[in-house]
Amino acid sequence: MKANAPFSTPVNKGYFLNYIASHRHGNPGMRLLALAFDLVLVVLLVTLAVLCVFGQTWLLYHAVYTDAAFYVLMASIPTLYFAGFQGIWGATPGKMLLLPWL
Repeated sequence: MKANAPFSTPVNKGYFLNYIASHRHGNPGMRLLALAFDLVLVVLLVTLAVLCVFGQTWLLYHAVYTDAAFYVLMASIPTLYFAGFQGIWGATPGKMLLLPWL
């Protein structure tokens, strides 16, 4: 056995993670562009969720919500977005969109 051999075989974590592992350094500008695309999607999702949950009063009357449900909603959507896409597909939609250039 070689001295630097791994103790176990690496687990296949999906196409995207294998692609990233084979290319050590990504272009930071393209990664920032992917993050910007993801943040636009998150803002749209949060706005849609707030409108669906709290209705027209938030949009028309600019009501201020100090309820804990509002803050849980605002925190859970981005968390579920990034964790869900990373966990299921190994990349967010922004990274998948810019995969050929990363």
